[in-house]
Amino acid sequence: PHAFDTDRANALLDQAGWARGANGIRQKNGVPLEFAVSTTTGSALREQCQQLMMQDWQKIGVSMKINNMAAAVIWGEFYVRSKFQSLLVGTAFRTGIDPDPATRFASDAIPVRGGSGGNYMQWVNPEVDRLLLEGQTSFDQARRKAVYFRLQEIVREELPVLPIFQYAPVEGTKDKLVGYRPNINARQNTWNMREWYWAA
Repeated sequence: PHAFDTDRANALLDQAGWARGANGIRQKNGVPLEFAVSTTTGSALREQCQQLMMQDWQKIGVSMKINNMAAAVIWGEFYVRSKFQSLLVGTAFRTGIDPDPATRFASDAIPVRGGSGGNYMQWVNPEVDRLLLEGQTSFDQARRKAVYFRLQEIVREELPVLPIFQYAPVEGTKDKLVGYRPNINARQNTWNMREWYWAA
């Protein structure tokens, strides 16, 4: 499991040969250790996150640049064609009633490489591709559960995406509606509508 440990992070960077320069930023072979984080301008919450992230990266000698843009720019070619170094945005990974996250994680779902899907981080992992295909083609629900649990483990280990916080959606229903169940992973809140009924 991952842990927030600046001492260990500093030790790992030292071992990898990234030495701190006079300005406190690490360098290796004349290359500074820096990257940019982009988000939509005017998003106060995400901009605050950027400031906190910048402080944390500075503690281990990494320069994090802020490269914010208007929403129309972020969600255009910049996002779809993976022109960002890293991106801080709100996104929904909801997968529908029967989960199939291939459009987010499969290597053939990278638009900038000719694929069709939403793998904008350009993550490629052969084991993930195999698991996604098995999950799509198996009728054995127990096996599919094991497949998707393993997929979650790989995502958690390699971090193609790093969730920082989760919004808390608020939904209301009528008093007489029975059977409504929220599901943060479902694309629509009507995912179990067949179980609904109106109390007499």
